[in-house]
Amino acid sequence: MRRSTLRAALIGVVLFFWVMEALPLPMLSRRHMKRDMAKEEVQHWVEILGDLGIETTSAEVVNRTIAFSKRSLDVRREIIRPFRKVERVFGMGQAWGLFTYADPYPGRLVIEGSNGGNAWFPLYRDPVTDGSRLARTVRHRRVRGLWDDSGDRPSPGKLYNRFVTWLAKRTFEDHPDLEEFRVRLDLVTVRTPNQPRTRRPDKPRHIRERRRGGGK
Repeated sequence: MRRSTLRAALIGVVLFFWVMEALPLPMLSRRHMKRDMAKEEVQHWVEILGDLGIETTSAEVVNRTIAFSKRSLDVRREIIRPFRKVERVFGMGQAWGLFTYADPYPGRLVIEGSNGGNAWFPLYRDPVTDGSRLARTVRHRRVRGLWDDSGDRPSPGKLYNRFVTWLAKRTFEDHPDLEEFRVRLDLVTVRTPNQPRTRRPDKPRHIRERRRGGGK
């Protein structure tokens, strides 16, 4: 066997397992299906199936969806099990699923500063960018994962705190007059066109403050 053929075969095997890991399989539970967006989607599918001559109910669609979610995840887990050992040895892997489902409560990064006292002013508010160093930093693909993933967790952990400390240090260097630095993630409610347009206030989460000189 030629070396090029063997190399192509190895690359093909690695890509196969990475694609299997990244497949957007639905990791759904009944908690997910109780959201307004999910209820609307389920009813939409009941109507589509009814037009095709398949009579069903919302409860049946939910039960089948959850069952399929569990079964598909179990099958993928068994397929990629042998590759997991290789991943751990060589530090490989594909941890992110590709667009499994829309998040109705995404986190919006908000960064504020203060010159002292209680007067806070905005330095950055996702997704708007002014081209500043701060905006370019937090929107960088390698940095975004540090705070974007934390917005979905009840407790963001040590990595999020280290990110805030690191970002505060850089910001204090760029703004000599700044005395205080604050980061938070606002939970935003996303609504479909058919849902009421009344807007809920954003819910602040994971508020972290830093002071010049290392204070918290």
